Amino acid sequence: MSDQGTDRADARVRNSVRGFARGFPWRIGARRGEILVAGALAVTGLIFVWQASMLDLGRIGLPGPGFFPLLLGAFVVLFAIMIGVDGWRASAQGEPAELGHPHVLISFAALLAVPLLFEWLGAYVTLGLFTTALLVFIARLSPLLAVVWTVLGMAACWLVFQEALGVRLPMGPF
Repeated sequence: MSDQGTDRADARVRNSVRGFARGFPWRIGARRGEILVAGALAVTGLIFVWQASMLDLGRIGLPGPGFFPLLLGAFVVLFAIMIGVDGWRASAQGEPAELGHPHVLISFAALLAVPLLFEWLGAYVTLGLFTTALLVFIARLSPLLAVVWTVLGMAACWLVFQEALGVRLPMGPF
């Protein structure tokens, strides 16, 4: 899609969401935006490391359940440091960045809901709601088509985890 088409689509979204035009998106300098994103990623990585350190890390030949989250958290912190240093060294005169686009906010809210509902509703219902929400609100699919694709995706998820890996995901009250 061309830049003009993207600008028109963004304007339609801004005008369609109540209150969006008043406060969102926020314009900030690209340098400050990079540093803020690096800080958020570093905090997220540190939380991963902290939580993973409470799990069994295993041993060299057989990693435990905390090994990969610990490794992931360490990599996120490392990359956040790299992004932060790059942002710090960047020119303060760069193009402004925009924070607060509705698609990003919707995705962020849906991602925050997943860990809260994962065990309570079960993995498949939670991931199904997450997928449906993203397909309807971000990809703009019709709800019926989104449900069809979600059911197919959850069937694939069940096949991979239950049948291929032998891992039983939380079922919730069902």
